[in-house]
Amino acid sequence: MTMKNYRIFVADDESLAIDSIKVLLSKIDDCELVGEASNGKDAFNQILELAPDIVFLDIQMPYITGIDVLSKLNRKGAPFFIMVTAFEDHALKAFELNAIDYLLKPYTDERFYQSLARAKEHVNMYNLEDKLEELTQLVQTTNTPKHYRDYFSIKSKGKIELLKVADISHISASGNYVEFVSGDMKRLSRTSLADIEKDLDPADFVRIHRSSIVKKSEIKELQNYFNGEFIVIMKNGDQLKLSRSFKGNLGF
Repeated sequence: MTMKNYRIFVADDESLAIDSIKVLLSKIDDCELVGEASNGKDAFNQILELAPDIVFLDIQMPYITGIDVLSKLNRKGAPFFIMVTAFEDHALKAFELNAIDYLLKPYTDERFYQSLARAKEHVNMYNLEDKLEELTQLVQTTNTPKHYRDYFSIKSKGKIELLKVADISHISASGNYVEFVSGDMKRLSRTSLADIEKDLDPADFVRIHRSSIVKKSEIKELQNYFNGEFIVIMKNGDQLKLSRSFKGNLGF
Protein backbone atom coordinates (compact mmCIF):
# COMPACT_ATOMS: atom_id res chain seq x y z
CA MET A 1 0.00 0.00 0.00
CA THR A 2 1.45 3.38 -1.00
CA MET A 3 0.30 6.81 0.06
CA LYS A 4 0.67 9.81 -2.23
CA ASN A 5 0.86 12.39 0.53
CA TYR A 6 2.29 12.14 4.04
CA ARG A 7 1.36 15.00 6.39
CA ILE A 8 4.48 16.23 8.18
CA PHE A 9 4.81 18.47 11.26
CA VAL A 10 8.12 19.90 12.51
CA ALA A 11 8.84 21.22 16.01
CA ASP A 12 12.21 22.75 16.92
CA ASP A 13 13.23 25.87 18.84
CA GLU A 14 15.95 26.57 16.26
CA SER A 15 14.60 28.15 13.08
CA LEU A 16 17.63 26.93 11.11
CA ALA A 17 16.79 23.34 12.08
CA ILE A 18 13.22 23.77 10.83
CA ASP A 19 14.45 25.39 7.61
CA SER A 20 16.86 22.51 7.06
CA ILE A 21 14.04 19.95 7.28
CA LYS A 22 11.89 22.09 4.97
CA VAL A 23 14.64 22.01 2.34
CA LEU A 24 14.99 18.24 2.61
CA LEU A 25 11.21 17.75 2.35
CA SER A 26 11.01 20.04 -0.68
CA LYS A 27 13.14 17.56 -2.63
CA ILE A 28 10.50 14.81 -2.50
CA ASP A 29 6.99 14.75 -3.94
CA ASP A 30 4.97 12.67 -1.49
CA CYS A 31 5.28 14.78 1.68
CA GLU A 32 3.30 17.85 2.72
CA LEU A 33 4.45 20.13 5.55
CA VAL A 34 1.24 20.97 7.42
CA GLY A 35 2.67 22.94 10.34
CA GLU A 36 5.60 23.91 12.52
CA ALA A 37 6.23 25.08 16.09
CA SER A 38 9.14 26.52 18.03
CA ASN A 39 8.10 25.39 21.52
CA GLY A 40 6.59 22.31 23.11
CA LYS A 41 3.29 23.89 24.11
CA ASP A 42 2.47 25.04 20.58
CA ALA A 43 3.68 21.73 19.18
CA PHE A 44 1.31 19.77 21.41
CA ASN A 45 -1.71 21.95 20.59
CA GLN A 46 -1.06 22.04 16.84
CA ILE A 47 -0.43 18.30 16.59
CA LEU A 48 -3.83 17.70 18.19
CA GLU A 49 -5.45 20.15 15.77
CA LEU A 50 -3.66 19.23 12.54
CA ALA A 51 -3.38 15.46 13.09
CA PRO A 52 -0.20 14.95 11.00
CA ASP A 53 1.05 11.51 10.02
CA ILE A 54 4.70 12.09 10.95
CA VAL A 55 6.28 14.52 13.44
CA PHE A 56 9.94 15.57 13.61
CA LEU A 57 10.19 16.62 17.27
CA ASP A 58 13.11 18.35 18.96
CA ILE A 59 13.67 17.31 22.59
CA GLN A 60 14.99 20.50 24.18
CA MET A 61 12.24 23.12 23.69
CA PRO A 62 10.69 25.91 25.78
CA TYR A 63 7.62 25.43 28.01
CA ILE A 64 7.45 21.65 27.72
CA THR A 65 10.07 19.31 26.28
CA GLY A 66 9.70 17.07 23.28
CA ILE A 67 9.73 14.06 25.64
CA ASP A 68 6.76 15.57 27.50
CA VAL A 69 4.90 16.11 24.22
CA LEU A 70 5.64 12.53 23.18
CA SER A 71 4.47 11.24 26.57
CA LYS A 72 1.17 13.15 26.37
CA LEU A 73 0.49 11.85 22.86
CA ASN A 74 1.63 8.26 23.39
CA ARG A 75 -1.59 6.49 22.39
CA LYS A 76 -3.24 4.69 19.50
CA GLY A 77 -3.99 7.00 16.59
CA ALA A 78 -1.20 9.45 17.42
CA PRO A 79 1.32 10.50 14.74
CA PHE A 80 4.59 8.65 14.34
CA PHE A 81 7.39 10.58 16.03
CA ILE A 82 11.02 11.02 14.99
CA MET A 83 12.97 12.68 17.80
CA VAL A 84 15.60 15.21 16.74
CA THR A 85 18.28 16.41 19.17
CA ALA A 86 21.93 17.29 19.64
CA PHE A 87 22.05 15.07 22.74
CA GLU A 88 21.79 11.29 22.84
CA ASP A 89 21.02 10.79 26.55
CA HIS A 90 17.23 10.85 25.96
CA ALA A 91 17.20 8.14 23.31
CA LEU A 92 16.13 5.30 25.62
CA LYS A 93 13.21 7.29 27.05
CA ALA A 94 12.09 8.28 23.54
CA PHE A 95 12.00 4.65 22.38
CA GLU A 96 10.18 3.62 25.57
CA LEU A 97 7.48 6.10 24.52
CA ASN A 98 7.28 4.53 21.06
CA ALA A 99 9.28 7.04 19.04
CA ILE A 100 10.19 5.25 15.81
CA ASP A 101 13.59 6.88 15.32
CA TYR A 102 16.14 9.23 16.87
CA LEU A 103 18.03 11.73 14.69
CA LEU A 104 21.19 13.00 16.31
CA LYS A 105 22.27 16.46 15.11
CA PRO A 106 24.10 17.06 12.89
CA TYR A 107 22.69 14.34 10.66
CA THR A 108 23.32 13.70 6.98
CA ASP A 109 20.70 13.98 4.23
CA GLU A 110 20.91 10.23 3.78
CA ARG A 111 20.22 9.60 7.48
CA PHE A 112 17.22 11.97 7.34
CA TYR A 113 15.68 10.20 4.36
CA GLN A 114 16.28 6.79 5.98
CA SER A 115 14.37 7.95 9.04
CA LEU A 116 11.58 9.42 6.93
CA ALA A 117 11.28 6.18 4.93
CA ARG A 118 10.91 4.22 8.16
CA ALA A 119 8.15 6.57 9.31
CA LYS A 120 6.33 6.19 5.98
CA GLU A 121 6.39 2.41 6.39
CA HIS A 122 4.78 2.77 9.81
CA VAL A 123 2.08 5.08 8.41
CA ASN A 124 1.32 2.66 5.57
CA MET A 125 1.15 -0.31 7.93
CA TYR A 126 -1.14 1.58 10.31
CA ASN A 127 -3.47 2.49 7.45
CA LEU A 128 -3.47 -1.11 6.26
CA GLU A 129 -4.40 -2.31 9.74
CA ASP A 130 -7.24 0.25 9.79
CA LYS A 131 -8.54 -1.10 6.46
CA LEU A 132 -8.42 -4.68 7.75
CA GLU A 133 -10.24 -3.64 10.92
CA GLU A 134 -12.91 -1.88 8.85
CA LEU A 135 -13.35 -5.02 6.74
CA THR A 136 -13.70 -7.18 9.86
CA GLN A 137 -16.27 -4.79 11.31
CA LEU A 138 -18.18 -4.80 8.02
CA VAL A 139 -18.41 -8.60 8.06
CA GLN A 140 -19.54 -8.58 11.68
CA THR A 141 -22.10 -5.85 11.01
CA THR A 142 -23.49 -7.78 8.05
CA ASN A 143 -24.06 -10.84 10.18
CA THR A 144 -25.24 -9.15 13.38
CA PRO A 145 -27.77 -6.32 13.78
CA LYS A 146 -26.09 -3.26 15.28
CA HIS A 147 -27.61 -1.50 18.28
CA TYR A 148 -26.50 2.06 18.86
CA ARG A 149 -26.47 4.01 22.10
CA ASP A 150 -29.25 6.30 23.25
CA TYR A 151 -27.21 7.76 26.14
CA PHE A 152 -23.62 8.31 27.22
CA SER A 153 -22.66 8.26 30.91
CA ILE A 154 -20.50 11.27 31.83
CA LYS A 155 -18.67 11.26 35.17
CA SER A 156 -18.14 14.69 36.73
CA LYS A 157 -17.70 16.07 40.26
CA GLY A 158 -18.80 12.96 42.08
CA LYS A 159 -21.84 12.29 39.93
CA ILE A 160 -22.78 10.60 36.68
CA GLU A 161 -24.78 12.50 34.06
CA LEU A 162 -26.76 10.80 31.33
CA LEU A 163 -26.28 12.66 28.06
CA LYS A 164 -28.86 11.85 25.39
CA VAL A 165 -27.30 11.07 22.03
CA ALA A 166 -30.20 12.89 20.38
CA ASP A 167 -29.02 16.14 22.07
CA ILE A 168 -25.39 15.90 20.90
CA SER A 169 -24.26 18.38 18.24
CA HIS A 170 -20.67 17.21 17.79
CA ILE A 171 -17.83 15.40 19.52
CA SER A 172 -14.13 16.29 19.44
CA ALA A 173 -10.95 14.65 20.66
CA SER A 174 -9.14 16.58 23.41
CA GLY A 175 -5.95 14.84 24.55
CA ASN A 176 -6.93 11.65 26.39
CA TYR A 177 -10.54 12.83 26.51
CA VAL A 178 -13.42 13.45 24.15
CA GLU A 179 -15.59 16.55 24.41
CA PHE A 180 -19.33 16.19 23.86
CA VAL A 181 -21.08 19.39 22.74
CA SER A 182 -24.82 19.72 23.36
CA GLY A 183 -26.20 23.21 22.73
CA ASP A 184 -24.13 25.57 24.90
CA MET A 185 -22.97 22.75 27.17
CA LYS A 186 -19.70 20.84 26.90
CA ARG A 187 -18.89 17.60 28.72
CA LEU A 188 -15.58 15.72 28.90
CA SER A 189 -15.22 11.95 29.13
CA ARG A 190 -12.02 9.92 29.36
CA THR A 191 -12.29 7.70 26.30
CA SER A 192 -11.28 7.70 22.64
CA LEU A 193 -13.10 9.09 19.64
CA ALA A 194 -12.80 5.71 17.91
CA ASP A 195 -14.66 3.97 20.75
CA ILE A 196 -17.39 6.64 20.74
CA GLU A 197 -17.82 6.38 16.96
CA LYS A 198 -18.63 2.66 17.22
CA ASP A 199 -21.65 3.48 19.39
CA LEU A 200 -23.10 6.14 17.06
CA ASP A 201 -25.52 5.53 14.21
CA PRO A 202 -23.68 6.46 10.97
CA ALA A 203 -27.04 7.52 9.54
CA ASP A 204 -27.00 10.41 12.04
CA PHE A 205 -23.31 11.05 12.80
CA VAL A 206 -20.33 11.41 10.47
CA ARG A 207 -16.54 11.65 10.94
CA ILE A 208 -15.18 14.85 9.37
CA HIS A 209 -11.67 14.81 10.82
CA ARG A 210 -9.43 12.47 12.80
CA SER A 211 -10.43 14.63 15.78
CA SER A 212 -14.12 15.38 15.09
CA ILE A 213 -17.52 13.70 14.67
CA VAL A 214 -20.64 15.75 13.90
CA LYS A 215 -24.38 15.16 13.74
CA LYS A 216 -25.42 15.66 10.12
CA SER A 217 -28.64 17.47 11.02
CA GLU A 218 -26.68 20.03 13.10
CA ILE A 219 -24.51 21.18 10.17
CA LYS A 220 -25.47 24.67 9.03
CA GLU A 221 -23.07 25.15 6.10
CA LEU A 222 -19.62 24.45 4.69
CA GLN A 223 -17.09 27.15 3.85
CA ASN A 224 -13.96 26.79 1.68
CA TYR A 225 -10.76 26.76 3.72
CA PHE A 226 -7.61 25.91 1.72
CA ASN A 227 -5.76 22.95 0.25
CA GLY A 228 -9.00 21.13 -0.49
CA GLU A 229 -10.25 21.43 3.08
CA PHE A 230 -13.45 23.04 4.36
CA ILE A 231 -14.73 24.60 7.56
CA VAL A 232 -17.95 23.03 8.87
CA ILE A 233 -20.21 25.63 10.51
CA MET A 234 -22.52 24.07 13.08
CA LYS A 235 -25.95 25.48 13.97
CA ASN A 236 -24.65 26.49 17.41
CA GLY A 237 -21.91 28.57 15.75
CA ASP A 238 -18.98 26.23 16.39
CA GLN A 239 -16.52 25.83 13.51
CA LEU A 240 -14.79 22.52 12.76
CA LYS A 241 -12.33 21.52 10.06
CA LEU A 242 -13.35 19.01 7.39
CA SER A 243 -10.15 17.33 6.21
CA ARG A 244 -9.65 16.11 2.65
CA SER A 245 -9.51 12.46 3.68
CA PHE A 246 -13.02 12.64 5.17
CA LYS A 247 -14.80 14.69 2.49
CA GLY A 248 -16.35 11.54 1.07
CA ASN A 249 -18.27 11.06 4.32
CA LEU A 250 -20.32 14.13 3.39
CA GLY A 251 -20.88 12.98 -0.15
CA PHE A 252 -18.27 14.95 -2.13
